[in-house]
Amino acid sequence: MMNTLKNVVIRLLTIVLLFSLPSVLKAIDLKTSKTIVSIDNKGFYSSIKVAGKEILSAGNYPLISTSKNGRVVLPKSLEVNGSRFSLSMEDGSKIVLQVTQSPNAIVFEIKEISDVYHEVVFGPLKVSLHEVVGEVVGVAQHADIAFGMQSLHIKTNGGIPYEVADIYSKFFKYTGENTELSVSSTPFYNLAAVDTKDGTVFQLSSRNRERVEYRKVQQIEKSLTLPVEGPDAKIVGSKIALFGDQRAEILNRIGKIEIEQKLPHPMINGEWDKTSRSSMRSYLISSFSEKDIDFVLDKTKKAGFKNIYHEGPFDTWGNFKWSSSFAADGDDGVKRIVEKANSQGIDLGVHTLSNFLTPNDPYVTPVPSKHLLKQGELTLLSDLDDNQTTFEISKSALFEMPLTLNTLQIGDELITFGKVDVTGDKMSLTGCTRGAFGTQKSAHKKSEKLFKLWDYPYKTLFPDLKLQDNFAARLAEIFNKTGIKQISFDGLEGCMYTGHDYYATAKFVKGFYDQVKDKSNIINDASRLDHFSWHIHTRMNWGEPWGEEMRKGQVESRIKNQKYFTRNLFPRMLGWFLVRLGDRKFETTTLEDLEWALSESAGFDSGYAMSINLQTLRNHGQIDKLLEAMKNWDFLRMNQAFTEEQKVRLRDPETEWHLEKKGENDFLLHPLYISKQFRCDLSEMQPGQPGGADWSWSTPTEGPFALRLKVEGEGAIANPSFTTPAGVIKIEGTIKANQYLLLDHEGRALLTDKNFNIIDTLKIQGKASLPAGSSAVAFACDVEKDSSPEVVVRYITRGKAEQVKKVKL
Repeated sequence: MMNTLKNVVIRLLTIVLLFSLPSVLKAIDLKTSKTIVSIDNKGFYSSIKVAGKEILSAGNYPLISTSKNGRVVLPKSLEVNGSRFSLSMEDGSKIVLQVTQSPNAIVFEIKEISDVYHEVVFGPLKVSLHEVVGEVVGVAQHADIAFGMQSLHIKTNGGIPYEVADIYSKFFKYTGENTELSVSSTPFYNLAAVDTKDGTVFQLSSRNRERVEYRKVQQIEKSLTLPVEGPDAKIVGSKIALFGDQRAEILNRIGKIEIEQKLPHPMINGEWDKTSRSSMRSYLISSFSEKDIDFVLDKTKKAGFKNIYHEGPFDTWGNFKWSSSFAADGDDGVKRIVEKANSQGIDLGVHTLSNFLTPNDPYVTPVPSKHLLKQGELTLLSDLDDNQTTFEISKSALFEMPLTLNTLQIGDELITFGKVDVTGDKMSLTGCTRGAFGTQKSAHKKSEKLFKLWDYPYKTLFPDLKLQDNFAARLAEIFNKTGIKQISFDGLEGCMYTGHDYYATAKFVKGFYDQVKDKSNIINDASRLDHFSWHIHTRMNWGEPWGEEMRKGQVESRIKNQKYFTRNLFPRMLGWFLVRLGDRKFETTTLEDLEWALSESAGFDSGYAMSINLQTLRNHGQIDKLLEAMKNWDFLRMNQAFTEEQKVRLRDPETEWHLEKKGENDFLLHPLYISKQFRCDLSEMQPGQPGGADWSWSTPTEGPFALRLKVEGEGAIANPSFTTPAGVIKIEGTIKANQYLLLDHEGRALLTDKNFNIIDTLKIQGKASLPAGSSAVAFACDVEKDSSPEVVVRYITRGKAEQVKKVKL
């Protein structure tokens, strides 16, 4: 009996000991509500199932990896003790993870790591899903399921540090295409998820940032990179989440993870901004001040917009001092403008360039900050007196990339140089300005530290990472004090000049966001997106080159960006468009121009920014008609009135459309045909030949046509007529140089100036009509004696109108 009892006790103790010892014998299953991730006893993924479907690709993919002496270091064994996963690496060092499971995600956090490692990579991990790869958000979709890997801390970046990217690519045998946007190209090794065409590779990483480094920035191979202060400098604390779900639910799952992991979770009108249609609201960009805010608010309401955005309200960037022409009393004056806009249901936004620093800012002048961003240190070869404008330094590779401001910092003085001459191992800097940007010039010993500063072609400097925090804090202060609700982090890539890659951009955006007290209805965007900032940005939007017509302003890139937004589960924007007055290069923006942009917006279901300066708002003769068109198109788009079949046709950039409002909730959609320009140079008429021309016109539909006739050059024409196979139309009146004759589809003829301001209403004889197909058309007009103008004509025909679905009001 005693022996039996003894044996039972021994067995029970053995079982207790077995379950209390680290597990090294079998695979570990980690679970969420839809996903099971299995890890083997070496620390490699052995299975990943989403909704019961195996998605792990063939190959060996580690839970975590690192590099040392130019080679990848993998786990050798895994010990598990509760939530503590201890990985013994091939080189004998250890990495310890804390692993947590919830219905939403599996979370890995680095708790211990050897100091010998300068970077770690979570994975890389390859799965078979690749139908749609969200390279920035870190989500792959295929058939009815989706799987993702996301950073949960700003120091965990999407992608792999460039120093080891090639090593990893070769070792794990994968590459991918760069992501091309209208504003940038991102190499595959900087993406959170890489489409390898036979699957998706997830790659997140973290670096040790505790020491001074010399990293490649732009074309400078060894740019001074200063240490990060505080816990962010260490790899410990780096954190990621793994998750999977049904494809239709993957975005909602990310939202739940944000809340669970206490990540930024911005709300607009009580809804998460990644699912709120308000994130894709269009808005007006303009120039205005306290004096004319009432006028601009009136125009904003005519367009149906709920946001106006000032294109340039600051005198300085850095301390962000307001321009006195915008608001006389600084923050208090801006608050008054905001309150007036809010009283009419409109929020105010302001534009700046993130961490770009203007030389007139107090961080630069009269005493420059010690935290201006430095490329590196130079060596003076002799003392400097306080007026010396030529001096020699030791040869330096920092001059291999040409800059704009060419600024040096020594003590409390900034010096700019004009030219660099190289002789052997020396460089001579000539044409120097001492005490540049209002700093104090003084004498310096050659032993003093001389630094070369980073700058940008916009004639701006940059702050280092520490001073950059002040920029973010000041922008948050502006929001807190004034009630401003919108900002664009334009030029956010400037943060990367610090050498701290995507950590620096995420730190800037999160630093701002965390310090804003009232986060409700905040809209922020940028011209580019990175992995962590996906959580904070409401959307992306960007300026386009104003040197092109509306229909030609990076059309392919605008369309390409829509696919980028869609695969990255992100609200869609179509970019900025410009409404302009006529000048020597461009004609005034027409309703047809505008409706081309609005139809693209409707087709892609994407918002836009319409940039209209104060002068154009005041002087464009058809501005209210244009604003009403914006209101009508956006009303239908935001309420999802267009069918999928209509949207396919609307987003074709080769098509043209007109939206006609018949009643409060009754709209017709007309396809348009807009001809090329037809020109008649009346100076080339032979003696005795009447003024006119024979043209071949073509239209796919039969019926009336509209006209836009402009007189260029010198002189005037009178009584223009157009003879078609379907009849003759003659307009009575004189059109002078730089004036328009506008004939609409309802048979009204207006004489206007170059900006469509009405001068007169002209009488019409006959009807303007064209048969379908090609037609011979004769143009004729009277020409004043000794007059030699050129007539430029476009005609417009409409196809059969179709009803737009009524909106439930």
